Amino acid sequence: MKYNEIMPECFIDTTLVGSLLDAKVNHKHSCNEVAKAMEKGEYKDAFAVGIIDNDKRKISYIEGFEEIGRTDNLTFLKHKNKHQYVIKVGKDRKAMETFIKANVKAIGMKMEDFDLPSDYAELIEQTKSITTQKDPRILKLCKALRQSPEVAKLQDVLSYLAANKFDVDIEELKKKI
Repeated sequence: MKYNEIMPECFIDTTLVGSLLDAKVNHKHSCNEVAKAMEKGEYKDAFAVGIIDNDKRKISYIEGFEEIGRTDNLTFLKHKNKHQYVIKVGKDRKAMETFIKANVKAIGMKMEDFDLPSDYAELIEQTKSITTQKDPRILKLCKALRQSPEVAKLQDVLSYLAANKFDVDIEELKKKI
């Protein structure tokens, strides 16, 4: 199965989201590419979900979105007038790797249990590679992360959005966050 309208911004995001949905998703190389596809590209008048790091970049298109929920490491946004959603991953001004590390800790494990570095900079080196989608360490990590309550919420929200697209009940969606 493939969900073209679900667009993670980097390799580790794509690997995790694809793992959670047991499907291929539409990898984008940056948050700007995600925003461009939603604002002006093929999804400008369509259902779409962007998954971006909650890092220091400010994207003007996302200013047209309203927060509908939040967890420790996820912020869920909906466009005011369209069937478009953005999920920001990580603490404020941080990237996906903070989300991963927090959720590995939440399941009582360490990055070293997956033969991955716990040092943030070293971990980013490993996760910025196209090979994350085939790396057995990353795949094992993504499978284990499903045990985390926060990752389970992300999976539930993504599955609900993918199944309901133009028929999303916002109140029902908020209950899943």
